[in-house]
Amino acid sequence: MSNIARGAPEAPPPITIDAGAKAQSVPGPGEQPATFETVEAIEARAEWNALRPRLAQPQQLSANMGSIVFQGAAINLRPGDKLLITIKPSSGSVRTILNVSVDNEAQTTRVDFEKPELSPAFYQRPGGLSQGKPTDFPAQTPLNESTVKAIIAKLWSEEDLEALAKMQNWPLASLLTNINKQASITKFTGGAGVFAFRQHAAIFGHNAPKRDWLPANLRFITSIANNKKGVNVNGNAVSDKPEIVQAASTSPGWELRRLEDDAGAAGKSRFVFLDNVYPNIVKGGWLVLSSPTVAPQAFAITDHIETARSDFSISAKVSRLTITASSLKAFLMRTTAALVQSEALTLTEAPILDVVQGDNITLDRAYLGLKKGQKVILTGERDDLKGVTSSELLTIKEVIIEKGFTVLVFKTALACRYVRRGVTINANVARSTHGETAQETLGGGDAAQAFQRFTLRQPPLTHTSAPTPSGTASTLQIRINDLLWREAPSLYGRGPDERIFITRLGDDGKTTVQFGDGVTGARLPTGRENARATYRKGIGRGGLVKAEQISLLLTRPLGVKGVINPLASAGADDAETLEDVRRNAPLTIMTLGRIVSLQDYEDFARAYAGVAKALATWTWNGHARGVFVTVAGPDGDEVKADSDLYKNLLDAMRLAGDPYVPLRVQSYAKAFFRLAARVKTHPDYLPEKVLAAVEQALRERFSFDARQFGQPVALSEVVAVMQSAPGVVAVDVDKLYRFDDAAAGSNAFLPAAAPQAGDKGTVAAELLTLDPSPLHDLGVMP
Repeated sequence: MSNIARGAPEAPPPITIDAGAKAQSVPGPGEQPATFETVEAIEARAEWNALRPRLAQPQQLSANMGSIVFQGAAINLRPGDKLLITIKPSSGSVRTILNVSVDNEAQTTRVDFEKPELSPAFYQRPGGLSQGKPTDFPAQTPLNESTVKAIIAKLWSEEDLEALAKMQNWPLASLLTNINKQASITKFTGGAGVFAFRQHAAIFGHNAPKRDWLPANLRFITSIANNKKGVNVNGNAVSDKPEIVQAASTSPGWELRRLEDDAGAAGKSRFVFLDNVYPNIVKGGWLVLSSPTVAPQAFAITDHIETARSDFSISAKVSRLTITASSLKAFLMRTTAALVQSEALTLTEAPILDVVQGDNITLDRAYLGLKKGQKVILTGERDDLKGVTSSELLTIKEVIIEKGFTVLVFKTALACRYVRRGVTINANVARSTHGETAQETLGGGDAAQAFQRFTLRQPPLTHTSAPTPSGTASTLQIRINDLLWREAPSLYGRGPDERIFITRLGDDGKTTVQFGDGVTGARLPTGRENARATYRKGIGRGGLVKAEQISLLLTRPLGVKGVINPLASAGADDAETLEDVRRNAPLTIMTLGRIVSLQDYEDFARAYAGVAKALATWTWNGHARGVFVTVAGPDGDEVKADSDLYKNLLDAMRLAGDPYVPLRVQSYAKAFFRLAARVKTHPDYLPEKVLAAVEQALRERFSFDARQFGQPVALSEVVAVMQSAPGVVAVDVDKLYRFDDAAAGSNAFLPAAAPQAGDKGTVAAELLTLDPSPLHDLGVMP
């Protein structure tokens, strides 16, 4: 029977959130609410709402530690106190505290020594672990703490550990509870530990009067003999029993008396007499002796008795300590101080101060259920941009259980560095797209009618990004008599029995569905209200919402209490305007969905939905010639490498082109220029109106839509644009410079970078536009 399963808390069961769950954005000023729907089913768990990185790790006990963190905020330590760090049972290192820091929230106390530094200084993943396998444990192995300890001692993949639990029929809740319990315990064995001293003491005789001040009959000293044969100070033999002999001192006195003189016969055990009785000293504790000329030394106490002693012309009840020491000759009676009443301090885990970065992260405990390929979103404060919170979408490549802690390995490294303490990871992530599902009955089929048509009543029809030549896929599904018919780009060349339809978008934004005539595409079978459509409505850049703007849950699956989008939506585009159609139609015809030449790569990308500009260049990787395509989204949006648009574009281009040609796609680089200028206005015009017209002309001419990749800006072009504004008589441009030009001088020509044919590097092309900030250096000549 398991001795840890009883009473283990049951984790809330996983919740399946099906595709089609709806959420809505909270609109800002001048915006409309946008509806989003999930496009995939996920398994969600309450504990996955905010996975956290590991924040602390066990301290590595060593004699030269720079800092130590203890459990408790009221352990009564002060700067100047001595601490004993023991690695072996009979010896230790005495350290002096320089600084004490108390964390009341965490209930910990940190002490710093000469060179403050946590040990280890950085997070260290454990090494040397053997790979665990389900076959490592025989059938019907009981689940107990010894079994869990054996599990923690190995490195496990999440799949293997979960398989082991299922094969052994272990309750997962019990297994996880004890893994997390044992993994959080730090134990020091073999006498190792850290001790504080709660009592200062002196050596008996330290306050004795000077010998020369006393009468001759009081100038005596006492010799202490242990249970061994030896010689007293007068040179007389002593018996095996303890003996105290008093004799007149012929030495210089007790001014140079050493502890060794009172320690008893030579051996591994020695006596130390303190100046008073200290009842709280216990056997097994520690004694620290120190003097101005000798570094502090620690000794293990093997016995403590209270006794009376008369010596050096004084008498007192004292504590006699038996310690493990071979010699105490280094310590003088007068100058030696003692620290006693040692107390073992409880070490806690030291905080991990490293930033979160790279392609893996160790979580704060063990989790089961996280899978390869699962999407997660990491959110935290950026270390390189204090006060700014960012989020990143990551894909899990591997899940490891390492020393009882889950390690997530991602397919790509984090783009930023994050402050560890504020990082959270949400694993309840479902992809969603703009649009709302609508279902309607189109009408009844009529087999006597050729090219039968229906119009969708809830425009606009949603299209989503897809690896197709057009870059989109329709969300429309039509069933006739509950049988699915499929959309085709054209009826031309199709067979009479093919269950297909085509769609056409009208000037009013409504979508018309058309079926075949029985020759090119099948006719609809006759039936009453047997044509039904399911589709999503909503499209365009109105679906571009900011991070955390989607917060209204419209459908509530059982167990789901809220929704949020840590990342802003991306990849949306409005329907093509007439100008867009005129520009893109020839590109589509020239490629016909196939890519052969370099120009085809550029035309294909430019005609792709969600791409506003594209530039293709040849590159050379040292072995073969490849293609590098720079792209930009509508209105200058970045095409991020982790977006659906980027992945679908890359997949579509590889499908349409030669799969053996190396291909890279990268978003463009934004570049801005500034100017300082004065204009002379015609006396009949209002100066402020002329300046407004000049600024408008500059922004139109040097906008994202008007410029091309790698297109430079010339001083003559700037002057010509300003001269074209009504009311301008003369122009004087004082400065023309790129925003990133530290010199900020006047230039007649501003270049914009662009990839060159044959370059080994793949630096994205720049688009040089006018700085969007106000033109403060634009004025009127006096």
